[in-house]
Order: sequence, then C-alpha cells, then structure tokens
Amino acid sequence: MMAVSDNEKRKLWVRAGGRCTLCKKYLLEGELTYKEVFVGEAAHIVGQKDSAKSARGVDPLPEEKRDLAENLLLACSFCHTEIDKLLVAELIDKEFLRWRKQEHEDEIRHQTSLTKSRRTVILRMAGDVRGDRMELPRDAAVEAVIKSGGRFPVFPEAYDQKSVEVDLRGIDGEADATAAFYAAAVPKIDNAIDHRVHPGVLSQEIQHISVFAIARLPLLVYLGSKLDDGVAIDVYQRHRSTQNWVWSAVDPGTTFELTQARNGSNAGDAVLIANLSGTTPLADLPVELDEADVFQLDPRPGPAEDLFAHPAVLARFEEAIRAFFTGLERTHKQLERLHLIGAIPVSPAVSIGRILKSAGLRPAVVTYDRIDGGYIQALVV
Repeated sequence: MMAVSDNEKRKLWVRAGGRCTLCKKYLLEGELTYKEVFVGEAAHIVGQKDSAKSARGVDPLPEEKRDLAENLLLACSFCHTEIDKLLVAELIDKEFLRWRKQEHEDEIRHQTSLTKSRRTVILRMAGDVRGDRMELPRDAAVEAVIKSGGRFPVFPEAYDQKSVEVDLRGIDGEADATAAFYAAAVPKIDNAIDHRVHPGVLSQEIQHISVFAIARLPLLVYLGSKLDDGVAIDVYQRHRSTQNWVWSAVDPGTTFELTQARNGSNAGDAVLIANLSGTTPLADLPVELDEADVFQLDPRPGPAEDLFAHPAVLARFEEAIRAFFTGLERTHKQLERLHLIGAIPVSPAVSIGRILKSAGLRPAVVTYDRIDGGYIQALVV
C-alpha cells in the first residue's frame, strides 16, 4: 500500500487553505493549548485500498493514483472519522466529496486571488531630445519597479517577452521640432498603445503599468493622454543626481501653488506656465498670447532640477493640476484652448496628459517646444 507523499500533502494544504473541506475548521491550531500544530488529515475520496472494507474503496481508480492530492481532501479528525464510517459512506459518497472538494478549493483560490497583484507591465518610451540620443535601458526600469514600486515586471507571452516599447529615436526633424517630426512620432505612440496596451487592459492581462519615458514635452503629454483610466499606472522619473529611475526614500514635502499672473481679454485662450525645473517669464510667451489669461503653477520652496525626487511630490502635483482644471470649468466656461508652457520634467508631463478628460469635455491643450530662445506651437492634445 502506498502512502501520501509530503509533496501531495503540501499541495493539499495549500489548495484547501488550511481549513477542513467539510466543516471549515481552521487546522493549524489545537483546541487544548491553541498553539500552532497541524491537526488536519488527508481524507481519501476513493478509499486508499480497493476493498469493500475501505470506505468508497470499490472503484476503478488505480491504487497508484489514490494517494494523489486530486483524490484527497483536507479534513479535521472528526469529519475524517465520520465520512469513513461505512454507514455514513452510503450517504456522503464519492460524487458528493468530489463536488465539495472542488467547491471548497475553488473558493479558497478565489478568496486568495483577491490580494493585490504585484506584477506590472513596463512601458518604455525613448526619443531624442534636442539632438541628443536618449537611452532607457530595460534593466534600469526593472530595478526601479522592484526597488521603488515593490512590484515585479511581467512580460506576457503576447508581448514577445518584452516590455512595451515606443522607440522615437532617430526621427528626422527632432532638433528643430518640425511638424514632420511630430507627424512621424505620434503614430508610433498610437500603435503601441492602441495595439499592445489597450487590448491587454481589456483582456485584463495587463492590470498595472509602470511608465518610463524620455522625449520632448509634447510627446510626453500626448503619451499620458493615451493611457487608459481603467488600469493602475505608476509614472517614474529619471533623477539627475543619481542617474537612475529609483525614487528617493525621503519625501522633501514639496507643495504647489497656483496663482493668476495676468488677466487677459481673450476668453477663448488661457496659458498655464508650470515653473517646475526652471522659470518662464511672461515676456517669453509668444506674442499671440498677449491677450490671454495667464496662470502660474509654482513649487514651494521653488523650482529645482530634481524636484520630483519622491512619488508623493508627483501625487501632490497631480492634485494641483486636477484642482486647476476643475477651477477652469467653473470660471472659464468659454475657454477653448489652454496653452501649456514651462520647464516640465518627464513624470509631471505624462501625468498632465493622464489627467485630461475626454476632448469634448475640456479645452484643447496646446503644447509648445522651446527653440532658439522662443516657444513654437507643437501638438494639440
């Protein structure tokens, strides 16, 4: 006669969640001392021996398969003893026990699957910036999601075991931010998001995304606007001081203050200057915006190169941007275009795009590039 192996016992305990399949009693605690001791037993559905003297023993199931976890249910000693009595075995038969085992183990699997998944799909977007080739190594992204996000990258088979990548490097016209450059770059973003990310979100294969992006500001905002609200997203920031994407463990406490720097007469246009990693004087604004209201978003205590060192800073920035757009809906009902200008690092740029509502419910966001000391219009998002 075979015996139940340790491996089959482990499978049984895990599948049953440490509880009696029949009465649900917790089987890792004694009733006398209440210490953690194993009080569960492996009960056979088809009897261990092919014999009429063994409860439910007469069955075509080969004896070598009777000690496998599939033919066992975890039970307390009381339930195990009772179901193995021949009198009870006529009522609680093999079919009932198989059904009860399946129901119990399915319930345990469902309940434990409700814990938050720690897997994430990495989305990388790299492009040239002012003629310089930007590199975003996969290993750097993996290090950041593990150390900062407490997550582990998953590379689903549908994505060829790779992260989702948008390669904008080497597109002609980047140095001058030409219309042709953007006309070539935007479809690359659309292709990655529409054909790789969105289907994964709809099928629930993608439940979390970690975003790493280096590109011109308008493309960062556009990328953010394409990301689905239906999936959890972490946006990462590259830090100049450390030359990596791992967040600092210390929240510097940076806050953000919104002020109206100028009242204009053009109700259809407004400007948001985000002075994050640098400042933009009003005198630098394009002349065609001279009659527009101007709002400024300033960090406190002030702009800094590595302003977004901690995810809490990014979260407070997102709160400030949401409050700004909510205020516009109330005070600027005729607004048609919001012109976005400023020194904006990668993570807040992507976050601005993510915050935008559907195009029909908000003003168009006009993004700009800074070329030869002045601002030129780029993408309208």
